[in-house]
Amino acid sequence: MAEDKTIDNYNEVLSRSGFIKLLNIEILELNETHAKGRMPFDAKYCNPGGSMHGGCLYSLADTVAGTLAYFKGFDVTTVEGSMNFLEPAINTEYIYCTAKLKRRGKHLVTCDVEITNDAGKLLDCGIYTFFRMSD
Repeated sequence: MAEDKTIDNYNEVLSRSGFIKLLNIEILELNETHAKGRMPFDAKYCNPGGSMHGGCLYSLADTVAGTLAYFKGFDVTTVEGSMNFLEPAINTEYIYCTAKLKRRGKHLVTCDVEITNDAGKLLDCGIYTFFRMSD
């Protein structure tokens, strides 16, 4: 895991995005091959059925995986993201996302992601690919 100062720096950078700030996404763990983040479960993020809106879950995964892709200091942009929504995100204080590095190439970075609840139950899974733009 990266030192707390590094995680604080990443969270400070993320907080500059109004959208990420709106979702209250924060990074909890970060190293070269792994990142973990979370966002609170809140009724304002729910769909009409009362579960967390899929767009919020997708954004959480994109942000956590993107932070992992950025870890080596290259600016990145999402090329593709795919999510499988397996279970509704309900009855939990936080929604967690774990991203694991699948491949870091010269131009592309690919990460597997899993979304879980407070109990560690798998809710969603997916894969994200990012383009490395510059140092």
